[in-house]
Amino acid sequence: MKLLKLNNEELSNAIISGETYIQVGSRKFMLFEVDEISQSGRYEVTDPEEEMLLLDAMNADNPSLSKQEVLEKLARRNQQ
Repeated sequence: MKLLKLNNEELSNAIISGETYIQVGSRKFMLFEVDEISQSGRYEVTDPEEEMLLLDAMNADNPSLSKQEVLEKLARRNQQ
């Protein structure tokens, strides 16, 4: 896992607002604060509330895309 530092005021304000999700373009991201990152690059969940939020997100309706849908999305992305 690579640390990425962003110095964008709009993004910083969105993160500070306390919202759980942000959207950048058409992509949605779940936010959670990380106190430290281990050398292995894996993140270990230690906060029970955070664990619950992650489990809820993983168990939510996250339909898999068909091969055709993936190809269509890639084609649209290449056109941009």
